[in-house]
Amino acid sequence: MAAQYEARSVNLTADLFTLAVHPTRPLFAAGLSSGHVYSYTWPTSSSSSADEDPNDSDDDETPAAAPTETDYTIAWKTHRHKNGGCRSAVYSHDGLSLYTAGKDGILKAASSETGRVVSKSILPKDDAASILLPLSAQHLLLGTDEGNIHLFDLRTPTTLPAKANASWLNVHDDHISSLLALPATAASTTGFSRTYISTGDTTLSSFDVRKPGKALARSEPQEDEILCSSFTAHAPSRNTGGSEKVMTGTSSGVVTTWNKGFWEDHQERIPLSRKTGDSIDSIITLTEDFEISGAGYGTFFAAGSGDGKVRIVKMGGNKVGDLLEGLEEGVSALAVDCDGRIVSGGGLVVKIWSEKEAQEVEEEEEEEEKEGKKRKGGDSDDDSDDDSDVEGESSDDEKEKKKRKKRKRTGGKGKAKSAGVKNVHSFAGLD
Repeated sequence: MAAQYEARSVNLTADLFTLAVHPTRPLFAAGLSSGHVYSYTWPTSSSSSADEDPNDSDDDETPAAAPTETDYTIAWKTHRHKNGGCRSAVYSHDGLSLYTAGKDGILKAASSETGRVVSKSILPKDDAASILLPLSAQHLLLGTDEGNIHLFDLRTPTTLPAKANASWLNVHDDHISSLLALPATAASTTGFSRTYISTGDTTLSSFDVRKPGKALARSEPQEDEILCSSFTAHAPSRNTGGSEKVMTGTSSGVVTTWNKGFWEDHQERIPLSRKTGDSIDSIITLTEDFEISGAGYGTFFAAGSGDGKVRIVKMGGNKVGDLLEGLEEGVSALAVDCDGRIVSGGGLVVKIWSEKEAQEVEEEEEEEEKEGKKRKGGDSDDDSDDDSDVEGESSDDEKEKKKRKKRKRTGGKGKAKSAGVKNVHSFAGLD
């Protein structure tokens, strides 16, 4: 039986600017355009697992039911940044702290459980923060609107204008759109990453935190603006230069892949929203054991775009399926919660996706089969309403799609080959 998915919605009071998901606990934080930060929680079986008898077998245990929309409750809320929106929010590696940066030029650290601020730092007013990335328990990277990157030591917070421990200036010609830590190598004595990737305007850059001031490498201009990035260590490697890759989402609706260590130009292009040209605004790598019905096991990533859809892509064959559609404001944020559910957000809503119960799917398939038999035996007038309950197929919706403003789709300048979108398939329950 094919797996199908359904979403639980959490409605927001203002537009979503940033989304952070706790690494181990049932918590996620939404930073809003109003400057508010809301933390949400939900019941989960994983929170009580530590208290269970380790000798008890879980082989016959029934999985916990997916939370309902009413199960998602506010753990705490606050007007964290009063002079503008909350532009970035990230949890620390251990999940104990939630770091936020706002248009007000203040970097704050708060308890992820209570929301109480434990420290804050004043940032230079002429270099507003655009994105945050925790590198270790002590160090945090901050990208700015001016295309600069600063490294801060979290052990020395100050209410005076904060002085960065290291800086990389004029890295990109526009704001830093993403920061991505690469996995720590065997040479790392701390276990934390020493190298990271940044994107901004049409370029990608590589850095080593031990070598401030200058990038290790910078790509050729890609013509398309690069908006987001993610890393996988398990991409299919045949004829593609290795399994460790960075994926980047672009303003033209194309995902480009880069071989680790070869940052001059991207290696592969995967067009995802070819018809509309809507931008890929968020991208995440899914877990190794992720499975999509009809596609089997493999390496998957999810990409959220301006057309309001989240597409799940299996690398190698590049099979694509729609998980979510209908977000008018587009998908600006993606994450995976502690229970392995995909979380998507955009505009005034956050959606959490769960696999439907087998019995529910079976009942729906039986109902669809009955309806199919009725339509098969009916006259032509009955057939006219066959697709009346399929989202996005009405004539009004088609007109609206045609009116949507398209962005220029140009592609990279280098010699990277285009992967196309092979074996396009809308996986069961995902369209």
